[in-house]
Formats: sequence, C-alpha cells, structure tokens
Amino acid sequence: MKRCGVIFLGLSILFVLNSCTVTNKLLSSDEISNSRIYTSLENALDNPSGVYVLKLENDKLHEVPEKITSLKKLQVLYLGYNELEELPEYLIQLKNLQQLYVRKNNLKKIPDFIDQFEHLEVIDFSMNQLTTLNENVYNCRKLKELLLAENQINELPDSISKLSNLEKLDLFSNKLESLPSDVGYLKSLKIIDLDWNKLEKIPDSFCEIITLNIFKAEKNNLSELPENFGNLKILAEIKINDNRLEKLPENFGNLKRIAHLNLINNQLAELPNSIGEMHLLKTINASNNKIVQLIDLSKLNQLSSLNLSNNRIKKINADFLNAKKLDEINLSINNIQNFTGRFTNENCIKSIDLEMNNLKNIPIQFEMLTKVKYLNLAHNQLHELSGTINKMKSLEKLNISNNAIDLFEKDISMHPSLKIIDLTNNQVKLIPLEYSSINKLEKIILANNPLYSWHKKQLKNKFKPEQMVF
Repeated sequence: MKRCGVIFLGLSILFVLNSCTVTNKLLSSDEISNSRIYTSLENALDNPSGVYVLKLENDKLHEVPEKITSLKKLQVLYLGYNELEELPEYLIQLKNLQQLYVRKNNLKKIPDFIDQFEHLEVIDFSMNQLTTLNENVYNCRKLKELLLAENQINELPDSISKLSNLEKLDLFSNKLESLPSDVGYLKSLKIIDLDWNKLEKIPDSFCEIITLNIFKAEKNNLSELPENFGNLKILAEIKINDNRLEKLPENFGNLKRIAHLNLINNQLAELPNSIGEMHLLKTINASNNKIVQLIDLSKLNQLSSLNLSNNRIKKINADFLNAKKLDEINLSINNIQNFTGRFTNENCIKSIDLEMNNLKNIPIQFEMLTKVKYLNLAHNQLHELSGTINKMKSLEKLNISNNAIDLFEKDISMHPSLKIIDLTNNQVKLIPLEYSSINKLEKIILANNPLYSWHKKQLKNKFKPEQMVF
C-alpha cells in the first residue's frame, strides 16, 4: 500500500512538471505567423490560454491594463501608437514574451526590468522620447532586433558586443555622434541603419562585422570610412550619401555584391579605381561632389545608369564608358571641354546629359552613339549644329538651347528619327528650309533668337504651324 502511494506521488509530480513544460512551450515563428492576432483585451481574456499575439495599437492607452498578465502564453505584444509614458513592472509576469513593440508613445526610457524577459528577441521603442539606452538591454542575450529609430539618443553605452545574437540594429534619426568601440563584435549583425544622425567616424572594429548585409549611414557628418571597409564582402546595400566623405578606401571595390552605389552630396575628389571591379553594379550616382576624373567603368557589365553631375570633370575618355548595358549617362554641370577615346559599336547608350559644360563642338565620338534617343547639350559653347547629329540615327530629342548656334549642317534634313530640336536662346538668324523634310519632325523651338523677320515668314510658309515655336 505504501509502495502504491509512492508511485502515485511520483506520477503526480511528473504530471505537474509535464503540465508546466506544456504551459511554457514557445511557438515557432511559423506557428506565431499563423496564430490569431487578438486586437481586443476583452476578447483575449475570454480565451487566455490560447492567446499568443495581442495587438492593442491606436487605443489611446495611458497605461497598460494589469489584466494583460493573465495571458501567460503571450509571445508577441503590440502597444504602439498609444499615449504610454512608462511600462509597468508587472509585465515581467509575461514569461514567454519574445517580441515587444511600443513604437510611437511618450516613453522616455526603456525600463530597468527589460532584461527579465528571458526569451525576448525583438524590442521596438521607435518614435518615442529616449535620450539614452538602458544598459540592461545588453543583458537580453537572445535579442535579434533592436529598433530605436526616431528618438533623441546621443550615445550608446559600451559593451554592445554582449548582444551576440543581434541581427538588426535600427538607430535611424537619432543624435549619435559616435558608436561604441566594440560594435565590431556584433558577430551576427546583418542590418544596421544609422541614417540621419551626427556620426563623424565609424570605428575600425566595424569592419569585423563580416555578416553585415545592409549598411545605412546617409545624412551624417562622416569624412572617411575605415581603411578596411572592403572587408565587409557580403554587403549588398550601402547608403552613404549626404556626408562629408573626402575619399573612399581603395579596397572599396571588394564590395562586389553592391548593385546600387549612392554617393550623392559628399566631398569626394576622386573615386577609387577598384569601383570598376564591382561587377554587379547597376547604378552609380556620385553627383554633387568634387570629382575631377572619370575612372574606367567599361568592365561593369550590369551598369545601366551613371550620374556624375555637378562635379569638376574636364575630360571624358569614351573608352571608360563602354559598359555593355549602360544606357543612361548624366555628366551635366561639370567643366567638360572635350572627349577622347571612342565608343564601341556594341554600346547601348540611349540618353546623355551634358548640360552646363564647356563643349565648343559636338564630340566626333558621338557618331558611334547610334542608339541615343535623348541628347542634352544645353548651356555649352557650341556654334554649329554639325553633321555628327546625322550619324546618331535613333536620336529623337535634341536640346542645344543656351549656346551660340548660328551654323547648321543641311544634311540633318535626312535624319530618320529626330522629333524635337530645342534651339532656344542661341544666335540663330537662319536655319535651312530643308529641315522641313526631317521625316518625323514634331517641333523646332526657336524662342529668343535673332531671326530675320523675312526668314521667319519663310519658315511659317515652309513648316507646318505646329512645327515652329518662336
């Protein structure tokens, strides 16, 4: 009888332990994504043992209802877009909590008890009033995402490396002037967003985050990147526009997974030659810098768009622009005076913008640009509309306004594709009447030119009314 009692007691203990295990079992991320999302606490309390996701957003909450602690299996809690000024300590009774979203409230600090959630993987305190980061966050060793965008944080405590499982760090639009020196030891980090801060430097250790896939740091005060920045070899997305960068590391070309390179609004005087080896690049935008020389981009077989507008380039070697898929080139607002080299027959360039340069002639190299449809040569020093245009057989729109054009090649009358010629603000007194024979001509714009009055009458008689704009 005594032996039966012992056996019964043992079975009872096992039953209780098993019950606890079941109670504390966490659903997988797939199971969570398929779980019902409760948007009413009242409805959730009708089935407390079946609630894994609770969303109490836009409810004008000033405090978190204590009844929420009845939801023992809760793993995901949304409290965003309310009017909370603090989080109550009784929340630590939610032992299974993995994701906590409290964006867009009036929170001034992350609570000290944050590290009591032993399963916490996501913290979102974006769009609050944080000025510092509570060091207790670093004790959340399972944390994968730390989202703190649009606060007023000016400093991160040291020892951020404790977050060894952190994969995403979002600090967009804060007031950071520096990063912790041990940031490079975030060995799992894949995404970091530092846009719109006040960073002046990236620590050298940062280049040891070899897992990094996305790096965003636009609108900061960076003057340089670490010399070993090219070590981040699996980086696939980078944003470093609107800084004060004066140069890029020569090993920048090691970032061979980058498809879009945005360097707008920096102080770059040159681009490293190694960029010409970034074979997946599709777009390069380095406008609004101080670049004086074009580098060889001919081996970038995926490159389709190049923007180097508003720089200080004086000469263009056409050989450097023979990338197989390049179809759009913007070199406006430079000091370009001439072209050297040649374009190959295989080029597929369709648009070239050379507005506001110092060209005195239409470059002879353009004869090879047989696929170009749009050519902008406005605000240069051209005197003649030369026969080179006639070789550009796909050209549809030609802007040569604001030059000194007073001479014309008659053979342009045989152009097969030309639709619009903008000659606004030149020195035109006469244009060939033969241009009325241009097969697809839609419009010639002649505003602000010293046309002879008698010639103006000729033009009106020779061209269709809609083809002449005076």
